[in-house]
Amino acid sequence: MSTVDINQMDSENDNKTLDKKQIEEEEKEMMLKAENEKLDDSEDKKMEGEGTVRAALAGDVTEQGREVKPKYIPIGAIKMPGFFTRNSEKDKTKVRNEDESTIEKDTEHEKTLEKTDDDINTKPQIGLLQAFAKLLQPKDNDRENDQTKRLGIFNVKYPKMFQKKNAAQEATLASMETLEDKLDTTNDGMENVKLDVADQEEGKVATRLPLKERVRQRKFIIDDIMVCVVVVLVLLAVIIGIIVASRAGPPNERPLRLGRYITTLTSCGAVEGIYDEGVYKFYGVPYAVPPVGEKRFTYAQPLNNLSLCWNGTLELHEPTPLCLQMLENSTITGDEDCLTLDIVTPHVHYGYPLPVVVLIGANSLAGGIGPAQPSALYARTKEVVFVRPNFRLGPFGFLALDILSNSKYPATSGNYGLSDLLVALQWIQYNIKHFGGDAESVTLLGHRAGATLVAALTTATNAQKLYSRVWLSSPSVIFPGEPLQQSQNNNEQFKQLSKCNDADCLRRITPTEILSATPDTWLGNNIDSLPSADEFKRSWLVLDGNYLRVHAYESWDKQKKAKEEGKEKVFKPMVFGTAIHSGHTDLLKMKHMNWTADIVEKMVNESYIGEKNLTEAVFQHFNKTYEGLVELISSIRTLCPLVSLARLRLAAPLYVVTGAGAGGGAAGGGLAGIDADVQAIVGTFESAMPEQRRFMAAMQQLFYYFVWHGELAGPAGGLLAVGQDLLPLPAAPACDLLIREDVVPRYAHLD
Repeated sequence: MSTVDINQMDSENDNKTLDKKQIEEEEKEMMLKAENEKLDDSEDKKMEGEGTVRAALAGDVTEQGREVKPKYIPIGAIKMPGFFTRNSEKDKTKVRNEDESTIEKDTEHEKTLEKTDDDINTKPQIGLLQAFAKLLQPKDNDRENDQTKRLGIFNVKYPKMFQKKNAAQEATLASMETLEDKLDTTNDGMENVKLDVADQEEGKVATRLPLKERVRQRKFIIDDIMVCVVVVLVLLAVIIGIIVASRAGPPNERPLRLGRYITTLTSCGAVEGIYDEGVYKFYGVPYAVPPVGEKRFTYAQPLNNLSLCWNGTLELHEPTPLCLQMLENSTITGDEDCLTLDIVTPHVHYGYPLPVVVLIGANSLAGGIGPAQPSALYARTKEVVFVRPNFRLGPFGFLALDILSNSKYPATSGNYGLSDLLVALQWIQYNIKHFGGDAESVTLLGHRAGATLVAALTTATNAQKLYSRVWLSSPSVIFPGEPLQQSQNNNEQFKQLSKCNDADCLRRITPTEILSATPDTWLGNNIDSLPSADEFKRSWLVLDGNYLRVHAYESWDKQKKAKEEGKEKVFKPMVFGTAIHSGHTDLLKMKHMNWTADIVEKMVNESYIGEKNLTEAVFQHFNKTYEGLVELISSIRTLCPLVSLARLRLAAPLYVVTGAGAGGGAAGGGLAGIDADVQAIVGTFESAMPEQRRFMAAMQQLFYYFVWHGELAGPAGGLLAVGQDLLPLPAAPACDLLIREDVVPRYAHLD
């Protein structure tokens, strides 16, 4: 091989790594030595200017008559001194000294070639680069951890993944692997070894492999791991976001038509309500067959047949009439086709159902509109669904006559209004979920005559599964104890006034004729008067043998026993309550412009209290003012009968509204009237003074906690005084006196 070729190879290999350069220099020196020896022995030079290496590559040189094939030396596949063991400078110097004479012979020839070959690049001066590269060579004692290296004098460790790849080195290794398979080189004393490139450059090889191959060989790089971690974190964040979003707020409401009307379903067809005051209102939802014509004086029939339902969507945008009734001022109002209910709900969806409060109110079983009306404000703020069913009142709801009983089998009559409520509760169980309500959490809020009906419902076996808890505000404790036959005989006067001798006649006459045939004594209410020995007592409810079979006290005794035995499914939580001035009415107040002590004492002496010589005894507990008179009437008619019932029969909690503080009350004139508690619950109570607002808040806390939890926030039993705060009422000495003297519950108010 000539010096020109060698210089050209040096120029081409300037970019090679330090180890490769060192190996190739050693090979070049060995080739030059062999060439010089052959030149000395041969007298006839055949290829002047061309080295032995080039002649051998051309296939022209033979050895002992045999052609010598060109030797392709794969550098990466030959174990040479210094490649793996890194010869010391001493060994390198020794090799160079042995060949020093040979190298000097070619020095002049190289200089000549450098001058004549103009188109060949000059050989770069590599002395400085070799010195700098030597400084960058890793030290022997730093090879323990193949994942880190030191940069010479800088003494800085860095991982393999940050090593800069040498394109020339990679190409050389690839070409050598190919040549090694093709060539059959002679054994020249050098040991052939197989290099594990993946071990030396594991990071580089893994990077060059496709992703599928890296997965198959389980050789991952840090980029793969980081990508996997990022993907997992993103997926986890998305899942958490979906879960949080689904629970962060209420589900989407049903879409509104024209931004105001909303449609939902019932078991009898679609209905459309209206969005108003931040809530959804559905007025007059039918829950039973209209009780008109042949259905008059019959028990309520549910809408359990498609022929009884409607086609399309029923619009329920406007309030519907009440059931036909006679008010306290003898005014007739309402409609006979009235078996509907009103619903006020803050949500119309199935996401999370809300507790249901069923408002059942009437001033008497003959009629009278009470304050138990749905509240848009408290449906929204207290998160409850209000339902107010209409039910039949007066003779349409409770008339018991033999001609009516004999017209069907089994022979029975009366309590039609009670059957209305039972069917309404069944409808709520089937349909309230479509209005955002929870059928498993139904609270019956009865007020006055409505509370009397609710108390009667608690004794009906087939009604036990239709509600969860009961709140009774100022009910009557006088329940029917007479059999159906006796009640029918007591109602003979109605048959005479109506001039009807059969059921068909009663169903043909007009509603006005029916109300006109009702005796005035059936319409009276004695809640605001002191008892008298000869007062007329009549109850609308009867033991019909169907809905009411046993006396209420007997049924409650069984429930009390079930509670003591821990049978919670039989006993439903009950709360009784009234106001300390429940006997106050505007009619009583206007009887005298100036209520003096003499007027009050005279009224007490003329009553049953005076006949029993209890005047002095009762005035030890009540003062001789109008307020004291009202408290006495309230204790006889409402409060003390409830104390007797709650304490002796059911061991149920009882609250007493005592007023809203000094100078103000839960009703006009500083008195806590009979409607005060319900007005506070539904938000119609006039709370102009701070004391009244505190009373309203205390009453709402008591009721809505019971709705949500099924128990009172305070003590489970005993008496509670509700004023500006909730306070225990340890004793009721006036009630003890009236109960002991048999005034209570004998003269408790009816319905």
